[in-house]
Amino acid sequence: MTTHVFVGPTVPADEVRRAAPTAVVHGPVRHGDLLALSTGPRDTVLIVDGVFHQSAPVRHKEILDVLARGTRVVGASSMGALRAAELWPYGMEGVGLVFGMYARGDLEADDEVAVSHLPSGDHRQFTVPLVNLRWTVANAVAEEVLSAEAGDALLDRARALHYTERTWPALVHATREADPSSTDAAVRLREFAQRHPELSDLKRRDALVALSHCAHPRRPAVSPSTPAWLSPRTMYLARWCGLFRPATPGRHPAGVSELDVLRFQQLYAPDFPARYRRYALARIAGEHRAPDPDDRDPAPAAIAAAAERGITAELLPQEAWEYWLTPEERRGSSPEGRLLTLLVRSFRAAPGAAPFHDAPDALRGTDDAWSASADAVAAAGRLNEQMARTGTHRTPGHLPHSVVRRHLAEAWQGSGSGHLEATARDRGFLALTEAEEAARHFVLLHRARPAAYRFTAL
Repeated sequence: MTTHVFVGPTVPADEVRRAAPTAVVHGPVRHGDLLALSTGPRDTVLIVDGVFHQSAPVRHKEILDVLARGTRVVGASSMGALRAAELWPYGMEGVGLVFGMYARGDLEADDEVAVSHLPSGDHRQFTVPLVNLRWTVANAVAEEVLSAEAGDALLDRARALHYTERTWPALVHATREADPSSTDAAVRLREFAQRHPELSDLKRRDALVALSHCAHPRRPAVSPSTPAWLSPRTMYLARWCGLFRPATPGRHPAGVSELDVLRFQQLYAPDFPARYRRYALARIAGEHRAPDPDDRDPAPAAIAAAAERGITAELLPQEAWEYWLTPEERRGSSPEGRLLTLLVRSFRAAPGAAPFHDAPDALRGTDDAWSASADAVAAAGRLNEQMARTGTHRTPGHLPHSVVRRHLAEAWQGSGSGHLEATARDRGFLALTEAEEAARHFVLLHRARPAAYRFTAL
C-alpha cells in the first residue's frame, strides 16, 4: 500500500515527509508521470502541484486510467484541485476550499492557482497565487485590517497582473500607479500576510488537509467509480502508456520506456519480423489477444477474413502489388504467399493508424531479450547525452541521412532501397523513413559498441 504525492511550491517535500513519513514524494505532476506508476487498488495518488506552462500538463485521460486500475486519486490546492473539480463525478476525490470553489463555479480561471517557481530542487516560488490573495483579503477584512471596498480594489489590481508578475512588490506598485491613496491598504495587506501565514496561504492549508485525508481509509464513493467506457484504450492513451511506462521498473532510469525498448527490438532483433507477422495476421483474423507461440498458424484465418472483405489475390489491382512487394517477391512466390506479405505490410491497428502504439506482449520477445535490449537503450541514451555535451555536432539529430540509411542496410543485410523499404514494413514500421528516425538514436552506440546489437543469446 503506497501513497504517491506530487507536490512542488505549495508545500516543501520535507514537510510532506514529516506529515506522511511513508509517502513517496514526487515533484509537480506532468504529462506521463501517472502512467509511469505501477499502482493498484490499495494505492493512493495525491496531486497537489503540476506543471502546465513549460511542459504538457497531466491529462484527464491519464487520471481516468489510474482510476480504472482501482487506485484512489485525490486532488487539492493547485493542479490537483483543478483536475478534481473536473473529474470528481468519475471517482477522483477533491479536498479543501480551493477544490470547493472550483467545483461550485466560484472560481473558473486556471491562473487563480498558478505561480512561478524554481524548476527543480525545493521548487521555491517567486509569485503569489491569486486564490491566496483572495483568502488573505477575506481574512484581513474579517479582522478589520482593511475595508471590504479596499479589499475588492486590491483584488482587481492583482487580477490585472499576469500570474508570472503577481508579487507583493508588484501589487503595491500597481496600486500606487492606479490610486496612490490606496497604497496604504496594499502595504497593510502585505504586512497582515507576513504576520499571519496561517490566514494567507490557502493552498498550503488545503495541501496539509489533503495529506491528512489520505491517511484515512477511503470512504464509499458518492458517485460511481470510473466506468470502463470512460477510459477505453484509445491509440493516444496506449501510446502514452508505452512512452512513459518504465521498461524494467527499478532497474533502468525512467527515461527508458517500454516503447523505447520495443523500438530497439523492432530495429535489430532477427526474429522480430516473424513476431510481427504472427501479430498482424492474428489481428487481421480477428484474434484480439496475445498470440501463443503454440497456437495454430493464423495465416489461413487471416486469408479467410480478408476474403470476406473482398481482398483476394485475384481482385487486388496491379498497383497494390507494385506498392507493397518488391519485383523479386512479385515474381518468386505463390499467390497465397504474396497476399500474406501484402496483408502484413499493410496492416493497421485502425484506419490511418500505426500497426501498434504501445508494447503488446506478443511483440516483446523473451525476458532475456527484453532486458538486454533495455540495457542497450540505456547505454545509447548515455552516449548520446555525452556527445551532446561535447558540442561536436555528432548527436543523433546531426547525423546525415546517408549515414543512418547505411546503418540500417548493414543491420538488415541489404543495400537496395526497395529491400530496405520492404524490410521496414516487415518489422512493423509504416515506412523506411519512420525506421530511419527510430534508428538515429542508436547509430552512435552501434559504432562504439557493436556487441550491444548482437542478439546471439536472445
